[in-house]
Amino acid sequence: MMISPFKPFANKSINIRVMGKNLENEDWREEAPTLSGIPVKAVFAVPDDYFKQLSESIEAKIAVEKLKSTIDDQPFAVPDGYFDRLQGDILAKTKAPAKILQLWRSSVLKYASAACFVLVAGLGVYFNLEQPQQALSNAEIANEQMLFDIDEETIIEHLQNSTVATPPISSDQSDLENYILNNFSTTELTSEY
Repeated sequence: MMISPFKPFANKSINIRVMGKNLENEDWREEAPTLSGIPVKAVFAVPDDYFKQLSESIEAKIAVEKLKSTIDDQPFAVPDGYFDRLQGDILAKTKAPAKILQLWRSSVLKYASAACFVLVAGLGVYFNLEQPQQALSNAEIANEQMLFDIDEETIIEHLQNSTVATPPISSDQSDLENYILNNFSTTELTSEY
């Protein structure tokens, strides 16, 4: 009896190629048509000139590692006892004697600057008193000018034709004097129109 060399594989499916197709791999296409409709493309791509630059990048990383091994972990070191002496050093520098500078070296310069100050202050006071105080603002002057331009007869006619009743005046002479003194300045009372 002859034993077939394919006997151990009797229960397993065998890939049979028929005219360039793998029959076993075609089954999944029928079961998952959406998956089989996705185009096949290379998912893992290597950047352009990757292998040309690979040796340079490896050498650069090795150089960095060598450089790291030669440098200390703490490149910035403080001398021993630095912070213990720091406060004393700062205080020693700040307690240095102050340098005294004289502002006025001669007495003539002192008196000349004082005289200039008095002269400028006096001129300021003199010119401030010489300027007459402007009693009326520009708006008041414009209103007064408009009143002067109105004819007296027009004012009399208006007052006669107005129907506004004037209340009787019931104040005494002292109330009027207090009102005038409180509400009008002396320049307004003494000026003639």
